[in-house]
Amino acid sequence: MANTFYIVRHGQTNWNILGKTQGHGNSDLTEQGIVQARELAEDITKYPIDYIYSSDLGRAIQTAEILGEKLNLEVQKTEGLREMGFGVWEGLLIDEIKKDYSDIYDIWRNDPHLVNIPKGETLQVIKERVDNFIEEINKKHENKHIIFVTHSITLRVMLLSFLGSGMENIYRIKQDNTALNIVEYRDYGPVVIKMNDTSHIKNHTKINNSALE
Repeated sequence: MANTFYIVRHGQTNWNILGKTQGHGNSDLTEQGIVQARELAEDITKYPIDYIYSSDLGRAIQTAEILGEKLNLEVQKTEGLREMGFGVWEGLLIDEIKKDYSDIYDIWRNDPHLVNIPKGETLQVIKERVDNFIEEINKKHENKHIIFVTHSITLRVMLLSFLGSGMENIYRIKQDNTALNIVEYRDYGPVVIKMNDTSHIKNHTKINNSALE
């Protein structure tokens, strides 16, 4: 086993700027998002990367392909790294969600592990998907350095799972666009080496209205 994972959130998107909820919906990277991915690609060359896996959603694939081009590696797409499906919330602004789904939104903010968004997924579903994916990767590879390009909620669920923490703590972890997290999977389990590292970004502009951070 003993794989090392380099887990990355996709670059900034148009919907990030607008504050729209993405989920399984998609929005292309902004110019800044492309720059962020290129800056990460330059920085990540210092690691001996063997494989790149990406969510099969467009914004993650865009980010992963920028990394793959720099590293001369093919991007392998998988549903295992897909973002949480937000069902009827997808494409909505945060104020629209607060207005039309206030009761469910209160649960999402106060007891996120209990939320059940119409036509959406739960955090437990994401955890099961992520755990199965990690198990599959660890069976397939040994002593490899592997990039995962994924999404904010999925990435935080993955880190909570690595740490043996409950999904109620989803807001206790922050993940910026193209943030790098490094996890070493040892014989006794995963060890988080680095979390939410954005030191590769030279001109970082913070977005305050991203919908469900």
